[in-house]
Amino acid sequence: MKSRNRIIRWGGLVAAAAVAWGLSVGTAQAGDTKPYKGTFTEFLVTPLNLGALPQPFFVDGRTAHGAEVWSGVVHLYTHSNVGGKGNAVGFENVHRYPNDQNPSGKILYLMAYETTANGDRLVWAGTAIPQSDGSYVTDIKFLPEQGTGRFAGATGVIDSIRPFPGGADIEGTITTVNATK
Repeated sequence: MKSRNRIIRWGGLVAAAAVAWGLSVGTAQAGDTKPYKGTFTEFLVTPLNLGALPQPFFVDGRTAHGAEVWSGVVHLYTHSNVGGKGNAVGFENVHRYPNDQNPSGKILYLMAYETTANGDRLVWAGTAIPQSDGSYVTDIKFLPEQGTGRFAGATGVIDSIRPFPGGADIEGTITTVNATK
């Protein structure tokens, strides 16, 4: 009887340790910086009148580059390593950019409000400059003051956009202040 109780006790201890270890592996703690990888497919919802986007980010683009040549709303189906599947509403403005600084002559101002399956929101905004080889030079950041749930206060950058027909793969880093996993 003693040996059976001892086996049960040690078995329970080993099981508890295994569960604790399993929960800690791959779990990001609040403030951890980790890679961000995502994919989105994009569908045009509607073009907008030029100058219609009032967010300060887009106003700054008009100040720096003059009036946009195209503006629109897009719907994104998203999937990332930090939020899983989600949906986003995106806003885009395209401005002329000096050809001597950019072979395409364009700079894109992009902003997306992504809502993940559990309702948390991750917001990012920045610029993407198309290059002649199909790549983009990006300056996109997460907006910590606009995130909600586990993304409230999230910081980081998207420093790589690789387009494919109808969407793109994006990569960067993210620090999730309210991380739980």
